[in-house]
Amino acid sequence: MQFNQCKHALALIAASSALGLGGCSQDTSTEESDTEQAAFLNQSQKVTAQFQSELQTTLSTAIGEAGAVGAIGVCQSAAPAIAQRLSEESGLAVSRIARRNRNANGGLPLGLEPLYAKLEAAPLDNGAPRNVHGTVDGAMVYLQAIPMKEQPCSACHGTNIDPVIINAIAKAYPGDLATGFEPGELRGAFLVSKQEAP
Repeated sequence: MQFNQCKHALALIAASSALGLGGCSQDTSTEESDTEQAAFLNQSQKVTAQFQSELQTTLSTAIGEAGAVGAIGVCQSAAPAIAQRLSEESGLAVSRIARRNRNANGGLPLGLEPLYAKLEAAPLDNGAPRNVHGTVDGAMVYLQAIPMKEQPCSACHGTNIDPVIINAIAKAYPGDLATGFEPGELRGAFLVSKQEAP
């Protein structure tokens, strides 16, 4: 009887130890995941700021040199080129997306709908573009709002666009959906994603 009680006690101790170790492993995994996510968010904010800065500078220069019509072609080629270079440099997937997209490749993926809807509900956070993040299909994702600005965005995306510009947009982007925006409305979002470590 005493021997059986000892065996039972040892079994309970072993089970408790196993559960304890399992808990520690899980906490370590969670900590690693939290650290990885924090690093991803930090890197995403930096690469998004760089993307935005480079694109704005490129467009401002183009508008100054060739006007809004001339800038359409620059935007068409510059934005994807900047996104590709930043993706290669950072090791992240960097792009722009929109529900009402201009570039045919920049539509809203179905899995990002809930996050994008949050940006649509409130594009600004204390006057700055709002960002949201989460995990979608095994990838960490970061979205930062691109709110409609009165200048210079309204020239090509607003509600009162010069017919010459409308014609130029139609030629460059036959399926364009990216007009008719009011200032402050969500025009699109910067998207950064990274597959989670297995």
